[in-house]
Amino acid sequence: MEWLMVLCLLTVGVRAEFPTKEFLEALKPVVAKCEASTGVDKALVDDFSKGTMVDDEKLKCYMKCIFLEFQVLDETKGHFRYEKMLSVIPQEMKSIAYEMGRNCIHFKGEGGANLCQVSYDLHRCWQQADPEHYFLM
Repeated sequence: MEWLMVLCLLTVGVRAEFPTKEFLEALKPVVAKCEASTGVDKALVDDFSKGTMVDDEKLKCYMKCIFLEFQVLDETKGHFRYEKMLSVIPQEMKSIAYEMGRNCIHFKGEGGANLCQVSYDLHRCWQQADPEHYFLM
């Protein structure tokens, strides 16, 4: 009986908040900057976050802007830097982010690729891989 209680406590302790409130708060200036620079419709961002695959150029470039702000997209080579992404998110979010993204590693982009489209394709893959945890700011 004691082992069952320990197992329940461990399960509750392992359940991480994703995304964390602190992470979302830290994102606010980046989100505001990218919203302003791309003119994205915030309703489209919300729709995409909820699972509606919205094909909109401003939304795609908004996603690219977020990546560039966090320096996880190498604009000159067109590569997405997964290691860098994992280094900028809080520790308690890393295992979920890793699992979400491990099937999407093939979205690398190449020199000359449309990086707005690559960013969108990567977000779409993440959203489809784990809709429960996916979020777009």
